Amino acid sequence: MMTRTVAEWLTPVKASGMAAYLIASAACAIGAARAADSRIRRLAAVLCILDIGLLLDIAFNWRWKLYNSLKGDAVNHPWYNQRSGPQMVVLLALAVALIVSAAWLSRRFASARGAPLAICGALLSIGCWLTEVISLHATDAILYRHIGPLMIISFVWILGCAMTAAGIAMASHL
Repeated sequence: MMTRTVAEWLTPVKASGMAAYLIASAACAIGAARAADSRIRRLAAVLCILDIGLLLDIAFNWRWKLYNSLKGDAVNHPWYNQRSGPQMVVLLALAVALIVSAAWLSRRFASARGAPLAICGALLSIGCWLTEVISLHATDAILYRHIGPLMIISFVWILGCAMTAAGIAMASHL
């Protein structure tokens, strides 16, 4: 078994994502503990669990293990080389589902100032995760482009986490 150093394992991209999700999960945990409204407490708790899951996903590369498993199964089929069309359809369906979910949940939580922002941040994180698992070459070329020591994906993670943390802070009156 090959061992890696901390510097090899904890790249700037991985560190930025883990830090972003750690901060977002902490904000949600505090929001869940301090919110007066039970709906906001539940929302903050759900978002905390989601953010912890995404933090662990980045730490242990779970999305890439899932992707490699799916790819391993798909390579055995003759349609694998023609996968970009179905991937685009799935990405379009994903975008529609996320937009509809954002609209519906934002309307449902409209009375709680900040909750729609937190929800949209979480949906951005979910959409990003699913987009990475789908792994269309065109989206990968964008998401994994370097900007200094980070990649565009790092900034998407940070944006989603900032939206979630700020929204929960507003919704729970922190």
